[in-house]
Amino acid sequence: MGYWLRKRSALFIVLGLLAGLMGGCGEKSSSTQSTGGGVGGGSVLPSSDTPLAEAAQQIVIDNFSFRPPTLTIPVGTKVTWINHDDVPHTATSTAKPKHFESGTLDTDDRYSHVFTTVGTYPYFCAVHPKMTGQIIVK
Repeated sequence: MGYWLRKRSALFIVLGLLAGLMGGCGEKSSSTQSTGGGVGGGSVLPSSDTPLAEAAQQIVIDNFSFRPPTLTIPVGTKVTWINHDDVPHTATSTAKPKHFESGTLDTDDRYSHVFTTVGTYPYFCAVHPKMTGQIIVK
């Protein structure tokens, strides 16, 4: 295994363990999984040999921005937004109908959504519309 792949796998494992230890404290989860396609459509589910460690990613909301602003993930990945700002924010899909909607996230609140369809999913903060990001699912 290459150095970067080992490093990435280790990071995902540590993040997964931390999330498990926190026990979902303050976490909001998407009640639906995306089944309608983003731009590019086509429903594809992960194969059974997809490593568990690669099944989660995080986006941090801080200083009125989403970090990273663009996240590329494989199908079936759970993305969690965490608000570390002192003001409320949202992670709201720009598509109509919306593919996901976090509702208002106060400081340290979390919201998760599993992306099950290949496509590009732009989103913004409904409270601060100049805050934007996108998820690219391959």
